[in-house]
Amino acid sequence: MLWGANWSRRQILAFQARRLRALVRHAHERVPYYRRLFDQAGLKPDDVRTLADLARIPLSSRDDLQRLPAAEVVARGFDPRALAVHRTSGSSGQPLNIRRSWFEDRLLQASRLQVLRGLGFRLTDRRAAVVTPRLMGARAWHTRLGLLPYEEVHCLWPPEQILSRLREIRPDVLRGYPGTLSWLAGFLTPADRASIRPRFITTDSETLTSDMRVRISEGFGAPVIDFYDSHEFNLIAWECPAGGSYHVSDLTVIAEVLKDGRPAEPGEEGELVGTALDSFAMPFIRFRLGDQVTRGEGRCACGASNSILQRVVGRVADRFQLPDGRSIHPYTLVDPLLLHAPWLRRYQIAQERLDRVRVRMVPLAGQAPSLDALAAIHQILTESLGPGVSVETEVVEEIPAGPNGKFRPYYSLVSRRR
Repeated sequence: MLWGANWSRRQILAFQARRLRALVRHAHERVPYYRRLFDQAGLKPDDVRTLADLARIPLSSRDDLQRLPAAEVVARGFDPRALAVHRTSGSSGQPLNIRRSWFEDRLLQASRLQVLRGLGFRLTDRRAAVVTPRLMGARAWHTRLGLLPYEEVHCLWPPEQILSRLREIRPDVLRGYPGTLSWLAGFLTPADRASIRPRFITTDSETLTSDMRVRISEGFGAPVIDFYDSHEFNLIAWECPAGGSYHVSDLTVIAEVLKDGRPAEPGEEGELVGTALDSFAMPFIRFRLGDQVTRGEGRCACGASNSILQRVVGRVADRFQLPDGRSIHPYTLVDPLLLHAPWLRRYQIAQERLDRVRVRMVPLAGQAPSLDALAAIHQILTESLGPGVSVETEVVEEIPAGPNGKFRPYYSLVSRRR
């Protein structure tokens, strides 16, 4: 990371090929899932020597991994109980436990900070993130010394409470989900704008639409830079303020864009398939995220050597407008659903009317929930929505994708009021 930012394209590709060879050999020797996958394809580790050989490896998906016990997907030599666990939530609709070693976690965080530094971030800048807090705990040693100060503000709080906390933090850099920040911008007062004055804002985890960008930028008076990330890979790509394209984090992930199984042409939309170059505890090799992106052509206009994406299509999380005038983020329902349904394989939450929400749930094989478990979930979701909204829950065998082939884990059919 210290010198790789200045590498030529040839050096980047050579580095990726070396890491890929080591990763494939490691996965075949130490991870039962990948040994079976390679053996079924008649593939030996020595068959993968170059990046062109990557296409010989079969694709994997959440559906392939989430059904397996930790011993099948965690490399031999790593204790699953000692690894950091990140559980996916909203973007795919299919929960998956991602495990990384302490070192892998810190390495990916450092890579992200390196990108922020390139965007103008300073070690003493105050950062605030309006997100769903997942890793709350003791403050890190560097934070206690005044370096890399970072605060998380819960995105599910009422807007007045979020803004009050941001006024206290006075962040130099603000981060958040696009849907939440664009919604929050509508509640900003002149007093808020006088005290909440970030130099720049980063968004991630959801699709940043053009109208969201305008509302966020104009509301907070700061430029917006979009990050494309996932729990499986951490940072995948980030928006270049100078060139407009998304720079792929080539030193941590190999990003393929596939259209009907073949490499997409420049300017063509396809599915993002990633290989994590720094995840050896639980490898992700040619992993299908289910996201749609547009492949870039050549280099970014800024001249950087990174591969590029033109556009991240991804998914957009709709806020739910409620009869009493409240507007809630779908994570209000996703979080308790995941907490109380460990048997869940896939879900979809749809607001069909102002006063009715339907929740479809697909259980893991052989783990059908009891009537008592379903009644408890129904009660929790009803309480989360509040009076005047009915909740209909149903267990189904599968949830089909939409007419465009994309799956939406949550959406609203109610027109937005704000």
